[in-house]
Amino acid sequence: MTECGDDEKWDDYCNRCGLCCFEKIEDERGNIFYTQTPCRYLDVVNRECKIFERRFEINSSCIKLTPELVRTLRWLPPGCGYRKKVTGGGNGLDSIPEKRSSKKGRGSA
Repeated sequence: MTECGDDEKWDDYCNRCGLCCFEKIEDERGNIFYTQTPCRYLDVVNRECKIFERRFEINSSCIKLTPELVRTLRWLPPGCGYRKKVTGGGNGLDSIPEKRSSKKGRGSA
């Protein structure tokens, strides 16, 4: 259980931008660049993870975002729902897309 409630509620803060599912490069100055290379499980059209329910079990490189970790990660974009929730920059839910029918296939974090 996180400070933001149970995992299911925490996952609701994801606004499905999908940027956390793309490879990133950090230069010598600390600038973060997002590549055009997504995780192989990301549906790049819908920004949904094809293995969402089992993502940590199947994909060892998938990072479980927690409030504590979100505070330290520089590569999460400013509009990230998790970042907004943790930093107080909104409730994190203000940019959630209308389409929210199920957890299956949600963008992984």
